[in-house]
Amino acid sequence: MKKPFIEPRLVGHRFDDHTIPLEILKDLAALEEFVVAVAKWKFVERHGRVRTPKGFTDHLAIHLAAVVEGSAKPSIVIEYNDPSADLFAAANEDYFFQAIVAIGNAIDAAEHGQPITDHIPAALLGYFDRFGRGLRDGEILEFRPGTDRPARLSKLTRRRLLLASQNQVLTDEITVRGLVPEIDQAKMSFELQMADGKKITAKMDAIHLDTILEATRGFRDGVRLSVSGVGRFDRYERLHSLDMIEDAAILEPNDPSARLDELRLLRDGWLDGLGVAPRPADFEWLVLFFRESYPDTLPSPFIYPTAEGGFQFEWRLGLQDASLEISPGMDSAELHVLNLETGGDTYDVLDLKDQAGIDTLLGFISKAAKGEV
Repeated sequence: MKKPFIEPRLVGHRFDDHTIPLEILKDLAALEEFVVAVAKWKFVERHGRVRTPKGFTDHLAIHLAAVVEGSAKPSIVIEYNDPSADLFAAANEDYFFQAIVAIGNAIDAAEHGQPITDHIPAALLGYFDRFGRGLRDGEILEFRPGTDRPARLSKLTRRRLLLASQNQVLTDEITVRGLVPEIDQAKMSFELQMADGKKITAKMDAIHLDTILEATRGFRDGVRLSVSGVGRFDRYERLHSLDMIEDAAILEPNDPSARLDELRLLRDGWLDGLGVAPRPADFEWLVLFFRESYPDTLPSPFIYPTAEGGFQFEWRLGLQDASLEISPGMDSAELHVLNLETGGDTYDVLDLKDQAGIDTLLGFISKAAKGEV
């Protein structure tokens, strides 16, 4: 017999077409384990036992039945299949529904700054290390959509929940870039040196070995590697190592993300005591710009800081020399184009906070790269 169990709502750009990326399914699988653990705790708490009886979860299963429209809403059902024990099934099912309520209440408490362990003990909050890990910046999982308090799980609330747990090591999905000075093929691990000079150890699989060897051979030439996987952090958000490498790729010499890593190290006074360091929010805007708006098919710009705290992009596009000076705050940008053949130049002011301004910039770069202007 199947019963509706929970129908959370995923909110964010990746879910706008009412689909769920496969990587989020790992979170839903972790939710099943989480529910079972909390249901067992509820049973023990109710009956004053040391542990749950043998077979507590037998014949019970949680399934993804469908994805419902409304951003993306996974419809999850609970199924019990043991016709010889109807009364026992109903009793056990109740603890699973209690578990769902408790998890939602813990998320709600984290969102509103209330005591989290009033709902779930610290030992069980460690399940949030895997449940919610697939969420990216700006994405939310509403545990109780359509209610006055939908219990929003985000990267911020997940961190609050983990800090309330007993976990000393926290994990999160991350992409980092750096040089590879050393590799240990016997241990299938390598050392990654990031832009600030810090070195971390990363595990690798055989499928990534050739790429990492290539980066190691290019260490002295500044060949950088981009690695995506699960990072291990301490409770102060300091990255210590990388596990479960999912992707490794050699970066182009002027890769924008790697260059922005370097520029993040700037401090006020960087230019003979006068240069202003760009604001963290401006870096985040550019990261999002290159990830979501700037096509990989276009040539990457060389990126430099300006004395005022902004950025300057430069391209050599056929016969066109183009530069884009972006003001602090990303509010406006001045595009200057010099035709190397005729000596003629043009200026245009673009509003990068407006999609029309971004479209104008990308359209020009695309045409210039093809020699059409």
